[in-house]
Amino acid sequence: MERSFPRELNSLGPLFGFIGDFAFAHGLDDGTAFTVNLAVEEVFTNMVKYGGGGDEVTVTIELHGDDLVVELVHPGAIPFDAGKKGKVDVEEALAERTPGGLGLHLVRNVMDGVVYTHHDDCARITLTKHLGGD
Repeated sequence: MERSFPRELNSLGPLFGFIGDFAFAHGLDDGTAFTVNLAVEEVFTNMVKYGGGGDEVTVTIELHGDDLVVELVHPGAIPFDAGKKGKVDVEEALAERTPGGLGLHLVRNVMDGVVYTHHDDCARITLTKHLGGD
């Protein structure tokens, strides 16, 4: 399934509905739908707040064997090096922490794969959740 959403926070409700419709149609459990919504919300919100560029984000959600794959594509986005921030030390005192990176840390911890690319002036974030099986 694929759908484009205006790059604005008001799109979160319809985006959650889109994911929910897919989850229902494919018999995914509520826990998986919640986890995917959490990760997509973080990524989409970052695209709205920091991405610049185009006015729409296209979201594709598919099953590839035992993997649920969600791809968010944002044309015209400002390049962002997702690996630059590095790991977040959640044990470090708040006063000692450098701001930023906690949302991406969360996404990396709830999803099994997070891949960011920026090519031809387009940001593409692919999130993978393994659903079981071998």
